[in-house]
Amino acid sequence: KETFFHQESSSGNALVIYLHPRSARGHNNETQERVAAYKILKNYLDASGMKAVLLAPQCEESRHWNEYSAPIGKYLSDVVKDLIDDYVSKHDIDKSRIYILGESFGASGVWRLVTDYPNFFAAAMPAVCSPKLKNLNKYVNIKKASKTPLCIVTGANDEVYGPEVMAPYIEELQSRKCDLNYVILPDANHYDACIRPFPTEALDWLFNHKQM
Repeated sequence: KETFFHQESSSGNALVIYLHPRSARGHNNETQERVAAYKILKNYLDASGMKAVLLAPQCEESRHWNEYSAPIGKYLSDVVKDLIDDYVSKHDIDKSRIYILGESFGASGVWRLVTDYPNFFAAAMPAVCSPKLKNLNKYVNIKKASKTPLCIVTGANDEVYGPEVMAPYIEELQSRKCDLNYVILPDANHYDACIRPFPTEALDWLFNHKQM
């Protein structure tokens, strides 16, 4: 999906990529628009006055944003990067303002992309997801990920990716001098955090960054 915001002129649009959770996988290119986090992001961009384009690709049901096999010869993370490059080549995008966000399953793809393409995004928001997931461990590298400004969001009572799980990753990112904003949502379990993973203050922080 492609959505434009505040197109007074066609120059210098920020590019915002949203990776949806597992529940929105499919082939209709519509389900991702029904996700609560997508609506929060879209409403924020609409209210912010930013000149921006929001891209929300849809993951096929049999695939994963952060996958360790590539049935068509390319990891889906590389397919997303190709989509971004193709879009940038055809539209007037401010290359210093390319952002990527996702929650839970979608955030695993954000972690993968900031590992595979360090120094590419102006900032990234992997919400409600640890950077290390089962046998995907070797595909996420904290040293590389730390080169991108990161806004990490988790629920205070998240039984899957709560503060105790995230603590060692936060410490390592801090030790590597990552430009980091760590947000803990009070009284939120995993489900609650997935419903509201993008607080306004966190989005303000994210979009205040530009790639140097």
